[in-house]
Amino acid sequence: MTIPLRPGPVDVHAHIVPPRLIDRLTAGERAGYSAERLPDGRVKVTLAGKPFNPPLLPGMVDLALRLAAMDGQGVAAQVVSPWVGLTGAGPPAADAAWLAEAVNAEIGAFVRANPERFLGLGTAPLALPDAGVAIIERAVGEHGLLGVEIPTIGDVALDDRALDPFWAAAERLGALVMLHPLLAPMEGPYGRYFLNNLIHNPLETSVAAAHLVFGGVMERYPDLRILLVHGGGFLPYNLGRLVRGRAARPETAVAMTGSVEASVARFLFDTVTHSPAALRFLVEEMGADRVLLGTDYPFDMADPDPRGTVAAAGLDAPARAAIERGNLDGLIAGAAVRP
Repeated sequence: MTIPLRPGPVDVHAHIVPPRLIDRLTAGERAGYSAERLPDGRVKVTLAGKPFNPPLLPGMVDLALRLAAMDGQGVAAQVVSPWVGLTGAGPPAADAAWLAEAVNAEIGAFVRANPERFLGLGTAPLALPDAGVAIIERAVGEHGLLGVEIPTIGDVALDDRALDPFWAAAERLGALVMLHPLLAPMEGPYGRYFLNNLIHNPLETSVAAAHLVFGGVMERYPDLRILLVHGGGFLPYNLGRLVRGRAARPETAVAMTGSVEASVARFLFDTVTHSPAALRFLVEEMGADRVLLGTDYPFDMADPDPRGTVAAAGLDAPARAAIERGNLDGLIAGAAVRP
């Protein structure tokens, strides 16, 4: 696989709603799915009959804004992935495959139109495991995407054995699978102080990762490339407790045979920790070769200065170079040589 990206750092965690998908939604291609361009230029979307409020952030849909932000951050390129509302959690089964195919086709088209600045991740509907296999195969083989973004919590738990064909396909393709939390409802204990994002998002990632570990998924598919966003949530900090649970509790032995450490060592992580000290801890715990630069663009909870965060973590030059670009290049090269 030849990737004509600009030299320099690559942001692996940046979201998009591709322009051609908005055009398709505006045209009313699928009942219950629409987009409306508001007088102020923002875009409001309806998915499966549910209007999303507020309208999409301008940076989600405006290429000029995106490029300006990247240049300001000193980022040469982004791996764009779908806005999490497009990742297939919630739409009726009859719509899920259509939505995933539409998202993947249009992110692929966006990347092909801007090959020096962007790579892409699509999505796959886990509620339809058989369809998910065909969709991830087309995402990589037909649309030229690196892999898919899937939600941490959906209609099917990530360790459900019904998903084994999907994980097998992802492993065979060398696809990167990004796990991304869904924003929890503004209710209950997470309904105040924006805790649905500040606490529940990293908690979702931690729970999803634990399911993959204790459910034996990382053992059955040791070459899976799973990216945990937001620095892996609470997983790196809580690793010792999971290890202790593996030793002390019989419930942890139901589906896995090896160690927690061996499975966790197969995860990848982005740098979106919002703390140089936390990033340094992540690198020390998981290794610089498992960490990739990220921002979570264009949200207000994104890291506005990802390279500054890496620099402030006090890492040595080889570690910084690996995180900012080298690790991604290695993933791409590894995928390219697979049979």
